[in-house]
Amino acid sequence: MAKKPGAQQIKKEKRDLHIEPAPARMSRRRFLTYLGTGSVALVAGSSGVLAGCGKSEEEGAASERSSKEAAQAPASGEELFFEPIDPTDADELVLPEGFKYDVIRKWGDPVTPDRDYGYNNDFVAYFPIDSLEGGENSEDGLLWVNHEYPIALFVSNYTNPDYDTKKTPEQISKEKASTGGSIFRVKKEGGVWKFAESDEYNRRIDATTPMEVTGPAAGSEEMYMRGKTEVIGTLDNCAGGVTPWNTVLTCEENFQYYYGESSEEVPKGDALAETYRWLDDPAGVQPPEHYGWVVEVDPFDKNSRPRKHTWLGRIRHECVAMRISDSGRIVAYTGHDEEDERIYKFVSTGKYDADNREANTQLFTDGMLYVADFATGRWVALDYENNPLFKDNGFKSQADVLVRTPEAAAIEDPETELPIGTPMDRCEDIEVHPETGQVYCALTNNELHGNFYGQILRITEAGNDPEATEFSYEVFAAGGPQTGFASPDNLAFDQAGNLWVVTDISSDTLNDGIYKTFKNNGAFVMPSRLKGGASGGDVFQFASGPVQSELTGPYFTPDGKTLFLSVQHPGEESEDEENPTSTWPDGDIPRPAVVAITGFA
Repeated sequence: MAKKPGAQQIKKEKRDLHIEPAPARMSRRRFLTYLGTGSVALVAGSSGVLAGCGKSEEEGAASERSSKEAAQAPASGEELFFEPIDPTDADELVLPEGFKYDVIRKWGDPVTPDRDYGYNNDFVAYFPIDSLEGGENSEDGLLWVNHEYPIALFVSNYTNPDYDTKKTPEQISKEKASTGGSIFRVKKEGGVWKFAESDEYNRRIDATTPMEVTGPAAGSEEMYMRGKTEVIGTLDNCAGGVTPWNTVLTCEENFQYYYGESSEEVPKGDALAETYRWLDDPAGVQPPEHYGWVVEVDPFDKNSRPRKHTWLGRIRHECVAMRISDSGRIVAYTGHDEEDERIYKFVSTGKYDADNREANTQLFTDGMLYVADFATGRWVALDYENNPLFKDNGFKSQADVLVRTPEAAAIEDPETELPIGTPMDRCEDIEVHPETGQVYCALTNNELHGNFYGQILRITEAGNDPEATEFSYEVFAAGGPQTGFASPDNLAFDQAGNLWVVTDISSDTLNDGIYKTFKNNGAFVMPSRLKGGASGGDVFQFASGPVQSELTGPYFTPDGKTLFLSVQHPGEESEDEENPTSTWPDGDIPRPAVVAITGFA
């Protein structure tokens, strides 16, 4: 989920905004709005008047005591189930009393006899081992884990912090092997989650794995495939989603740092590609247009090829969240994680069939991609054939629109004189409420416009129909000292409907300036209801990550008793392997790891 590579990859100066941080006692003030259908946001944006602000110190203390008392209440279906922790800068994964974590895999551990677990684990998905038969085994299953990007100091022993010397082919090969994803079996035995060796399931997918391509851009000149049916590798795999037919969707985010943004720019010297210097090995160079897609992987079929679905557009994807419409069509929401970029949804042509998994795997091969226009509350189809705007602005085909999705979505509508898709504040994750169907979008921040704390939007489709072309929305929450969290990233709903949020304050700004009171990145819970009939309204910190890490990919087992979580890039700002800024979890060098958290009733 990193907004950009760490300081060991791109050096930049620290911010010094000279703003006094809010007192830490405000960290559990009343939340902006509450979970539940039809609630109304209290503000029109993250800069609005915030509930809980302007109180006297005595009122603030009373509010703090009230939150603490609710947290300490005996566990029940309508009371908070843990005692919140305070922000901390400890180099540890800190959890509430009564909870523990098991490290299942960490950087360098084997996944197969000849392949190791990758670096910078991100999105996590748990598949019950019996899920293809409709089962919900919560103690035996498969884990899919994304691996986003390498930190060269630890992955390839490339020690030049300014990246102004070439990498060797061997160094690049190690970095390619560290990306992509891991699939492996896990079991809970004696109350402990453990990795399980499995010739049937365990495998690695990385930047060298052959992939198929579907949709209008498959084989196209615009995608630089020139009639070919496959591309090589997936990389910078950030967040993702799980389909109703039990496959995983993994999202390629910051692809521009590896082979550049476009093939037209690479021969001229693409500055973005210099970030990781993969172009230093010309034998392994791939066209940039082969990346930036959503990739579908079948965790249950070791021999199946991953597929890149071009109908979902080529952007810096962070997420995919799905609904099934009343007519049976698949609707997939996704976001572009970059300042002033956009939110999209795909609607399939085909219909979901619960009894035909093979047919369902074709649902992303045909449909339509839409971009959200928040100014009018409309979804605008990126339809080359039926919208003359694309031809009038130089696009040559539907494939061209999908390969250059951000440019297509930025075209100005002559009637409104606004872009057809509304620029947003770094959409890092989208999740659908399991009961209401409302769509929650985590907008991490937008420093270009002074939004340093981020917010969460809630979208309600017209008639609660995900196929609708109209929607309404509200600011569900704004980050900041008044809520205790900043830069919301991944979202997840648990079995009780509580919203979980993990944060993504950039490593080089943690514990500094306006972010000082938040300390390390953490995980937070926004309850759907509390004792006494209150409908949420508060935010509580559940976990704090090690130094310079972020917690990513929260995912629950079907019984709700285990939370899988990735600890990504601990010690990211390290410049010397002998003196790392974090030593989690083994006490020597920092190692990203996926953990299983237990202690839930």
